Amino acid sequence: ALDDAGGVVAGGAPLSERLDEAEAVRMYGCMVTLQAMDAVFYEAQRQGRFSFYMTATGEEASNIGSAAALRDEDVVFAQYREAGVLLWRGWCARRFADQLVGNIDDLGKGRQMPVHYGDASRNFHTISSPLATQLPQAVGAAYGLKLSGADDAVAVAYFG
Repeated sequence: ALDDAGGVVAGGAPLSERLDEAEAVRMYGCMVTLQAMDAVFYEAQRQGRFSFYMTATGEEASNIGSAAALRDEDVVFAQYREAGVLLWRGWCARRFADQLVGNIDDLGKGRQMPVHYGDASRNFHTISSPLATQLPQAVGAAYGLKLSGADDAVAVAYFG
């Protein structure tokens, strides 16, 4: 971690001491999977198989790295480029494909635009298109967590 001046925060353990090899390999695997999914789904959208797709190209590490720092009980409000967070939380390529085409296995049953993922069982609120709409929702969720006594849980908003 860096301080406001760009220096290393005192007392921080080196990354190699905080991240074991298995977790590092899992993180790398998720980043590679995200790139592969993006390539396939982007081409499928261009072929007209579904109407909308946004890639996470160049954002793989920020998706996976930030998701790895969260716990399962932490609440996520994402925008449309954070598929990696759901990938880290256990979604497989099939689950993404189900949502993109809006089939019977889609958790939203086709009621959302493609790439508007959501999964209550993984504390991942459904994506909305307008940028920054996640912010007041995340603030409300964080306040709700505090009121419920879940003082160590967090609400995260991705936007921009």
